[in-house]
Amino acid sequence: ITSMLYVHHGINMGFTGNYHEYFSEATDVDAVVYLMLANNLIHKIFPDATVIAEDVSGMPGLSRPVSEGGIGFDYRLAMAVPDKWIDYLKNKNGEDWSMKEVTRSLTNRRYTEKCIAYAESHDQSIVGDKTIAFLLMDKEMYSGMSCLTDTSPVVDRGIALHKMIHFFTMALGGEGYLNFMDNEFGH
Repeated sequence: ITSMLYVHHGINMGFTGNYHEYFSEATDVDAVVYLMLANNLIHKIFPDATVIAEDVSGMPGLSRPVSEGGIGFDYRLAMAVPDKWIDYLKNKNGEDWSMKEVTRSLTNRRYTEKCIAYAESHDQSIVGDKTIAFLLMDKEMYSGMSCLTDTSPVVDRGIALHKMIHFFTMALGGEGYLNFMDNEFGH
């Protein structure tokens, strides 16, 4: 919904978290009011409905009730989390991973704004990128996972890190966890 929240549609914007980026002449007030009305209506008609926002800007109050001055979504997607994991897998050796940095990324959210965390993004497939499993094990998945031979050390490490990434994301990433179809099998 980033493209709705701002007159610049979030294009070529690097949101830093400074409040002037969210509450200025760049904010599309009509769109914000529309989203508030839509979310309020959804919750009035379907009290058990859950509405989730996909926003890259980090708009404050996005997942707070309209009655509190929020935009009324129940959750926001923690979109920086899968990007952090992909960055680590592509650009850092395992021994260079910083648990402090990982923890900070997974817990970096506004107090009382509920988030849905996820380790892998559908964006990876859209841009032709590899899944976490393929980044960890690549071609070894084809030959090193047979029950007829000894497991490859690359596969052992890959499966362990795959489970760890999903566990950390699920434990620290927010109030909900999103899993994409068939990812529950751990590849």
